[in-house]
Amino acid sequence: MTAFEFLSVAISFVLGLAVTLLLTSLLAAFRQRRQARMDWLPFLWAAYVLAFQFQFWWTLWKLVALPQWTVATFGLLLSLAALLFLAGGLVLPSGSGYPSDLGTYFDEDGRWGVAALAGYNLLGTLGNVTLFGASLLGTLHYLMLAETVLGLLVVFAPGRRTRIVVTLLFGVLLSFSIVRATTFAYDASY
Repeated sequence: MTAFEFLSVAISFVLGLAVTLLLTSLLAAFRQRRQARMDWLPFLWAAYVLAFQFQFWWTLWKLVALPQWTVATFGLLLSLAALLFLAGGLVLPSGSGYPSDLGTYFDEDGRWGVAALAGYNLLGTLGNVTLFGASLLGTLHYLMLAETVLGLLVVFAPGRRTRIVVTLLFGVLLSFSIVRATTFAYDASY
């Protein structure tokens, strides 16, 4: 068993829990649709978080060729997975005591999931530079910096209208950054 195979299990475990938590929250929202006032904004952020989760999981395969694994490398990747777990666990409510209004929930608690995504982008930039040798001044990192700033605007914006505009702009940038960051096929000869 290689270091990649061994350590990627822990990272995948946290990512699997993150995806499960988010999908369970979506299921809970569906079940509460008659009792709670729904709001599209947290659902859009849930879709963004799911896109980040899948893209990170897919990108892990690039690390199969990493010549050396260190505690710092493992900690960095586990921290990224944990941030995605937090983001998915916060943008939509989970557990018992479902809120009566998803818009109010997002304003009070869900937006902190967006803060976790901002942290993910900052830490992801560090990971791209240290693990993949990417240039700090590359296009992807400018997109990630813009996503971080927009995410923080959503967290600290005073009004809903600003949150909506910033959320939609974030989605456009997310589309570009995922296309830029994703390897769309891996060689099956490994």
